[in-house]
Amino acid sequence: MSANGDVLRERFLATPLVTRHMMAATWVICLLNPIFGVDDLLVASPYDIIRKGQLWRLATSIAYVPGLINALIMSFVLYRLGSAWEQERGSIRILCYFLLAIVATNAGVCVLAILVAPLAPSVMSPAFLCGPGILSAFLVLITRSSQGYAGASVSILGLFTMPTLYFPLLLLAFFAMFGANPLESAASVGVGYAWSRGYLDPVVPSDDTLAAMESWPSMQGACRARGYVSVAAAGPTLPSTGPGAQGGTGAPGRDSVNDLIAQLRDHAFA
Repeated sequence: MSANGDVLRERFLATPLVTRHMMAATWVICLLNPIFGVDDLLVASPYDIIRKGQLWRLATSIAYVPGLINALIMSFVLYRLGSAWEQERGSIRILCYFLLAIVATNAGVCVLAILVAPLAPSVMSPAFLCGPGILSAFLVLITRSSQGYAGASVSILGLFTMPTLYFPLLLLAFFAMFGANPLESAASVGVGYAWSRGYLDPVVPSDDTLAAMESWPSMQGACRARGYVSVAAAGPTLPSTGPGAQGGTGAPGRDSVNDLIAQLRDHAFA
């Protein structure tokens, strides 16, 4: 038992810094929820953000964990995707990407709620809540990443083939089918598409900005911590996005959903 515990501990500590802390925070919040009702302070909803002016919820919903099943799913996704993306893009960059993704998504939800409210007033009620923000952020970033494969296609369970560019729409339908907030899922996919087309570039920190942030005195402890991936040490191997990028017809990693997810994991967005 001790040996197994040591192996698990080493595997956890070997996970990149931001991903590791997000996984730990997920379980801390999950355990505190039943006692202290932490989710009431973190969850995003158009009512709280627009009507009550609680703007912090635009960002804090990334820490919202509604239950054990969600904590398990969030931990798995963080471990499988988040750790690879952080290793490739750097710790401070991936943290900025997550925060930008969830803030933009929640802002999008509020805009959609205002537009939809005349037809569906319930979207502006206190009971209309967004889901776990970390999953919405991943949906944004998967959408953003998938747009790097223009001209490629993906086979859906061998039943039909669709262009990779539209794969996020399938994820949107999947999320909605399993009870995700439809406005939140639509906003996540919309933000991902907008990001891939450069509309968010003005607010995405540059390499120079991130490197300067790493030099701040307040950042030195984090930068020296085990698992921190600096901007300079990050090693992206990005897919080409030009019109001739796909080359032949048998490009690896683009003929099934599993292969596409593996490609998105191992070759992160620009």
